[in-house]
Amino acid sequence: MVTLLISSVLVLGLVAIAIYFWQKPANTSQTINQPKRLRGLFSDFSLNQLRTPAETPLPETAAKVDQETFEQAIEAIRTWQQSPNRNSAAKLLHVAALSDNPKNYARAIELVLMSWRDGSLKDLSAKELQSLLNSEYWVLSSRTRISGAGFVLKQTLSNANRELESG
Repeated sequence: MVTLLISSVLVLGLVAIAIYFWQKPANTSQTINQPKRLRGLFSDFSLNQLRTPAETPLPETAAKVDQETFEQAIEAIRTWQQSPNRNSAAKLLHVAALSDNPKNYARAIELVLMSWRDGSLKDLSAKELQSLLNSEYWVLSSRTRISGAGFVLKQTLSNANRELESG
């Protein structure tokens, strides 16, 4: 029985070797014709070629604030000035984020933080304020968040988060 098993494995091995050599291409010196110039995915320019800037720059679509948003902002600021509390802080931050202007949102953060520091916002805990600042940040458009002013806003928000975590 063992002899039959060993001999069948040897025969199977010899058949596998025979098939391998039978399918192996002959060692000839055939050359493959390669194209003279390889083309990449973006073949409209070569690797070391400088591209000229576009003749007409892309128009900067500055975020225009409509009348309704402007009126909401004025109302939120007045409400905040009259009585800084949890609701007016949320409204101020939300309207500042809706303006899609990182500088305005950073100013709103600073206003709310100043009031929180001096104790005007007693009904708003540090965790709640941190959550509010972070959630309203995502109301800003992605283009605004990745801009240079958006980077400065991220730093301001990071500093505020650090202060709120320690306080």
